[in-house]
Amino acid sequence: MSTYKLNGRDYLSLSGNTLHYFEITGRESSGGTSTTESFSDWHENALDIEDFKVIPFGKSNDIPQQIQEAVLPNSLAHRLQKRKAELLIEQGPYLYTQEIDGTQYFRRPVHDQNIIDWLESIGYEEILINNAIDYYFQNSVTVKIFRERAGRLVNNSQSANIEHISSYDCRLAYKKTDKNKIPTHIIVGDWVKQDKKELRVYPIYDSSNPSKYPVSIHYAKFGTYGIKNYPLPDIYGSLEWMKNSTNTPKIFSAFTKNSLNIKWHIQSPAKFWEDKRAIIKQNCAAAVPPIDYKESMLEELKGEILDKISQLLSGVENVGKFWHNEYVVELIGANAMEHGWKITPIEQKTKEYVESQIKIYETAAFAVQAGLGLHAALANVGADGKSDSGSEQYYAWAIHQKTATPLPEYYVCKALNDVIKTKFGTNIKIGFYRTTPERQQDITNSQRLIPTN
Repeated sequence: MSTYKLNGRDYLSLSGNTLHYFEITGRESSGGTSTTESFSDWHENALDIEDFKVIPFGKSNDIPQQIQEAVLPNSLAHRLQKRKAELLIEQGPYLYTQEIDGTQYFRRPVHDQNIIDWLESIGYEEILINNAIDYYFQNSVTVKIFRERAGRLVNNSQSANIEHISSYDCRLAYKKTDKNKIPTHIIVGDWVKQDKKELRVYPIYDSSNPSKYPVSIHYAKFGTYGIKNYPLPDIYGSLEWMKNSTNTPKIFSAFTKNSLNIKWHIQSPAKFWEDKRAIIKQNCAAAVPPIDYKESMLEELKGEILDKISQLLSGVENVGKFWHNEYVVELIGANAMEHGWKITPIEQKTKEYVESQIKIYETAAFAVQAGLGLHAALANVGADGKSDSGSEQYYAWAIHQKTATPLPEYYVCKALNDVIKTKFGTNIKIGFYRTTPERQQDITNSQRLIPTN
């Protein structure tokens, strides 16, 4: 018997050749849904790490993990995110100065051997590629900066080194004695395991005093309205759609390989799991010595309970087993909230069920593509799965490159540009060189990609 988690509130449980679909429904007693993220009170759940308070990234400090678990197995989202990075970097990095010609600003490519030598010594291309990936997944970029041995970031001493640090592993922190609770440090480590022995603490890079720390982390983010510390990644709002489009192939695989039928739809109240979470937290606090609560503890309990229910239901037709459930109605403000398990048999209409799953997948895939902000033509397929015309691809590309790349480029290159400005005392910057392709009808036949006879 196995229980599989589809997303934050949906599970499949297999017993023999019978598949059961579990859904967590309802709202918590606090008035929010059990899977709804709160965006304004993350700092209230700060974690204690030695002398620091760590601001969690999300209510359960797991938004990066949520993004990873939703995007990586998705057949569309992961490719679109990488495609955006490809379009941003395009022809690769280059040095330039911002110039003005009458009323027009433009970039003038420049060659500075000292800067180029330093960039090559730190492996700048790989750093920028990794920065771009982090930006599109998390809207933030973290880079470790090592002060030069002479104690300064200047051209007459040894070159400063720079390393990319995955934003996935970084959390903002402040000293426990800081009443203002303003982040001054970044703690790097595995926040899934939360092994405090493996965590590393670094001060945040101070652009007003670049040589203040021997090692610091440069933190750049595209801020989110109403959220003080972390940006809420653009991708976050599309996670549920991603899970739906990822689930459909899993369901079809179970259908095809094992001739399975989903026989029961079981709905459980969110309040039930909220109470279980509270009990586990109490047990963790009462343990000697106390242990840290992890959401995986609740997930393990869910698996055990759903397995037992699945086993019970798979034998209902053959054995005189029964299910007893207390049904409670709770008043929350002016709303009546129902707390109770519902078990509904699913009528076996395979054709209709398959068609409905395909429709769900198509809707979810369209929503994912729209949410990630990349035109279908730039993903190399149209909205209907067919290739778009050349003119549609051209204008989609032109609009994307003119409007959707300047801000990402700023944040992706910011750490290197800050160091270049301090170290070399110049207004030269690094950016990405992007060309403007000509339309095929505007060039001679011999110069076209595919000449006509």
